[in-house]
Amino acid sequence: LSSQPAPIRRDRTTRTSISAAMCKGDASSERAKKVERRQSRPVGEFGGNWGCLGWIFFIPTCIWYLYGCMVMHQGRLAVPDGRFWYDLYYTLPEGLAIRPTAKSLAAIALWVVFQAAAEIFVPARIDEGVVLKNGNRLKYPMNGLKCFFLSHAVCYALCWLGLLSPYFIWSNMGALLTGGVIVATLLAIWMYIDFGILWWRHVDDPEFEEDWGVFKYSEMINDFWLGVARNPRLFHRWLKVPFDLKRFWNARPGLTLWVIANQSYLAAMYFGCHVVEGQPQCSEAGDWSRVSLGATMVAIAQWYYIFDYNWNEPAYLTTTDIRHDLFGWMLTYGDFGFLCWYYSFAFCGYVSFLERPLTDNHLQFVLGTGIYIFGMWLFLVTNIQKHQFRTYIAEGGDLAEYKVWGKPVEYIRTEEGSYLLTSGWWSFARHFNYIGDLTMCLGWALACSGPGHVFPWIPLSYCVYFWMMDIHRMFRDENRCRAKYGKDWQKYEALVPWRLMPNVF
Repeated sequence: LSSQPAPIRRDRTTRTSISAAMCKGDASSERAKKVERRQSRPVGEFGGNWGCLGWIFFIPTCIWYLYGCMVMHQGRLAVPDGRFWYDLYYTLPEGLAIRPTAKSLAAIALWVVFQAAAEIFVPARIDEGVVLKNGNRLKYPMNGLKCFFLSHAVCYALCWLGLLSPYFIWSNMGALLTGGVIVATLLAIWMYIDFGILWWRHVDDPEFEEDWGVFKYSEMINDFWLGVARNPRLFHRWLKVPFDLKRFWNARPGLTLWVIANQSYLAAMYFGCHVVEGQPQCSEAGDWSRVSLGATMVAIAQWYYIFDYNWNEPAYLTTTDIRHDLFGWMLTYGDFGFLCWYYSFAFCGYVSFLERPLTDNHLQFVLGTGIYIFGMWLFLVTNIQKHQFRTYIAEGGDLAEYKVWGKPVEYIRTEEGSYLLTSGWWSFARHFNYIGDLTMCLGWALACSGPGHVFPWIPLSYCVYFWMMDIHRMFRDENRCRAKYGKDWQKYEALVPWRLMPNVF
């Protein structure tokens, strides 16, 4: 992703009228004729129409290429010529090839339906989200942890009963990868039509906001990429808490499948799965000596990350995803066409396709684990420091008595009413918490390397991607804060001049 967002045009107001024929018979037609919409969402980000069109084709192609290097060349980089793509689509056996299959599409459909049913029917505490542009606060079911463990239990039960192979994802990864792209694209098309072109159908929904829907068809691809609705919901008439599509897609099917896929790759190592003469073969008897310690560490670390996410599920309601991001192809593909497959095969999947088991890299495993633990520690302490500061304010504490590292706290009180912390870790850089986040993946990559094995191009590709994503997100956040806080943000930049790394960047 580009590191600098394009200029953002805001506050374009439109008095919208809908033809009587379009609204005829619709209960919300009269309000739709009168509603005033304001184009206050970002326009032109990610390169506008042409940039977004390029990303839509470029990113899946890159992931298919990396998958092909892994499955056909055991992680070595290859020339992406015509033969490479022909073999990846046609020559590889069904499931490992990237051509979609009925089995893979059915598996994806069953998984998504199961996750949706779990969110709807598993008992849950109900929490409220942040205040929307329209002044409403939406309700969300907080049953993520229950659904997370239920998903594991169902998968294990199906494997124990012989109805599902424990290495199903390993042997069907190519078809699943393409199936994810298809499903994500179809969802984004539906979103653009239903909540974009036909925005007037949703004016009575409590989540409807001033900047929903299509404003100009000349911005079609940019809108398709970014999205035309922030918190689209379904089943208003049937559910006490309507089904929030973006929260569900961000939080449930992809994140849980990511860690399930890791476990499937570990199972493939356990059963010694390999591609022999163009066909996947696995032993009937398992052997723990074939399972890589480095891949196991990564699987546990990533499993804990999603477990912690579900354990602290209410915190997600205050994140950028819920508060600011729209729901378009960037998120439909990012959550289910990209994250759950690439994040898993970049480490555990890569190790499972190596020519020989990665069990002789004890030094790399120890160093990689140490780097990961340091990164996780730094990520946690920096975020906890800011969280404790905000919690103290929210509970009515006297900041004159609050201390950070034994010293009186330093901060900026903005005209908007927010507080910008400039003490402790947050005196070093405005996004110092990213350092820990960016360090963890380096530890994972090191733990998945070893002497005499292929250079870890695939794990390192994840590190490159993740650093680019975080840095781009940093610029987007600062752009938003600059617009929100105005002169107060200029004061903040003067007090904390470094974005990420003191004296470097």
